[in-house]
Amino acid sequence: MNGTDGAMAQRPPTGSRAVAIGGGHGLARALAALPSVVEQVTAVVTVADDGGSSGRLRRDLDILPLGDLRMALTSLAPSTLLAELVGYRFPRGELAGHSLGNLMLVALQERSGGDVTRALDDLAGLLQVPGRVLPCTTEQVGLFAATGAGAVSGQAAVAATPRLERVWLEPADPEGHPEVVSAIEQADLITLGPGSLYTSLLPNLLVPDVARAVVAATVPVVLVANLRQQPGETEGMSLIDHLDALHQHVPGIRIDALILHDGPAPRGSGAPLTGTDEELAPWVGRTLRANLLDGRDGHAPKILAELLRGVLTLP
Repeated sequence: MNGTDGAMAQRPPTGSRAVAIGGGHGLARALAALPSVVEQVTAVVTVADDGGSSGRLRRDLDILPLGDLRMALTSLAPSTLLAELVGYRFPRGELAGHSLGNLMLVALQERSGGDVTRALDDLAGLLQVPGRVLPCTTEQVGLFAATGAGAVSGQAAVAATPRLERVWLEPADPEGHPEVVSAIEQADLITLGPGSLYTSLLPNLLVPDVARAVVAATVPVVLVANLRQQPGETEGMSLIDHLDALHQHVPGIRIDALILHDGPAPRGSGAPLTGTDEELAPWVGRTLRANLLDGRDGHAPKILAELLRGVLTLP
């Protein structure tokens, strides 16, 4: 779903800015909502992915994984033929599994002397994106996890492993993208998620510069809770367990508002994530509840937009 689709036509406040942190399909839902809430959106995207087309290009060309970055761009873009083509995935031959948008970003990056930020900005311009998409760091990082049975390495393996005890990046202290830090410092609203806790959200916040900027923020920080436990990485984890893991990995983080699904149980495997106001009070400033299902078993951007609009505070 593109950011300008649907009935979200309300004009956002002039000069308002939001930063959305995450990755994958979950972040795409937040990005589809935010252009109707604020005038400028910056997506901060994990770069720990090592699977699929992104992983193949990363190994072959020694570049950052591009899939989540490309998905964020198309989520913010108006619905056009170009946006549709950027999301096209080749079904057969040597290109099978590759996204055209990933290959476009490779070409733009090579055209700009290896500058991934310029490549993302160039494609954003072509797609008429109302904002920017940035990697949390431009350094190559790997994602690792500890379990009771030992260590797990690689984003794809971590995603498939239940009962994770903690996750970390190697190297442990990659430099945060300076423009990401600046965007967080200038934001009027910061959103975390929805998306995979250990493989989409936390890899951004494990970059020390990014974590420090979020912890120091004085604007509302909103966590959009997942609809359900995720088979593999959050299997068996309650919503309180999610919040505890977030605080354990990012000491000092403050969640001003939690957006939580309150409606029919989502389809698919994984128990719904729920919690009473009393249970959640020690962890979050306030809880906003709504039926978030969009009819395709995901977060509805229009409903997200309405809730985020109520959280946004401007000077």
